[in-house]
Amino acid sequence: MAAVIGGIGISHTPSMGLEYDRGTANPDGFSPRWQPWYDGTRRVQELLERLAPDHLVVVYNDHLNHFDLDNYPTLAIGVGARFRQADEGWGPRELPDLEGDTRWGLHLTEELVGREFDLTVSQDLAIDHGVFSWLPYVFRQTGGRAGDRTGGGWPVTVTPIAVNMVRQPLPTANRLRSLGRAIRAGVATFPGDDRVLVIATGGMSHQISGARFGMANEDLDRYFLRNLPGHLDELVSIPVREYMRLGGTEAAELTLWFAMRAALSDRAAAVYTFQTFPAITGCGALVMAEPGALPGTGSGSEAGS
Repeated sequence: MAAVIGGIGISHTPSMGLEYDRGTANPDGFSPRWQPWYDGTRRVQELLERLAPDHLVVVYNDHLNHFDLDNYPTLAIGVGARFRQADEGWGPRELPDLEGDTRWGLHLTEELVGREFDLTVSQDLAIDHGVFSWLPYVFRQTGGRAGDRTGGGWPVTVTPIAVNMVRQPLPTANRLRSLGRAIRAGVATFPGDDRVLVIATGGMSHQISGARFGMANEDLDRYFLRNLPGHLDELVSIPVREYMRLGGTEAAELTLWFAMRAALSDRAAAVYTFQTFPAITGCGALVMAEPGALPGTGSGSEAGS
């Protein structure tokens, strides 16, 4: 049977994607603000290559680039062979679209609905910076020329699950923990021996509107990264409004990470974490692995930083 081998929590921002394009095109590399983020994600990329997943389940939030306020679902799943890149106002970036796997999309849809999750099913899902901003930092493109939307690709297929983090009422933290548990159970019933990595992306602390525009809380980000691996229930018990009060309105996106952690077993270990603050949004990543998932180790754990 298929198995969840690990998980990643990672932040996303529009500027993260733009800085990747600038930094990789500039002979002098990344700007001083963004160099720490690029350097920190080298380790994430290395661990992903060692984990060698066959399929990704990515829990993210759409920023009104596919769905709009006239019809904004609480939970939506992409089912299709390909997920195109959303145009966020400056044209698509020179990155290949995401490759889907309809077997996985249909299977997870049936499994999640069977566990009483009411899903909007999208067969033509456009993906915005919620995924594409961090994706090229941690996955190498395969085939064709780097940056060629028509000739390149990514090394793994994806099932995207979009969660409402835009309009009240937001899903509860407990609901997102339950979503992660349901994803794990659904993966376990998939025929075959696929290695599945669950990725949740959102936040970290930031606010992009109102009188508190630009606020962030690096202490909150560090606290969250330190406690998510072993103290999920404690973090879930904190009201979402408290995350918003302490870390800015969009810090509510941190609750998406609960789905990733809940999709893993209690024995899963943090193998790498880092955090930085390049601009506007706290940025960080947490890599976790199940015991034996990383080749060359007796368990999922190894020294982090």
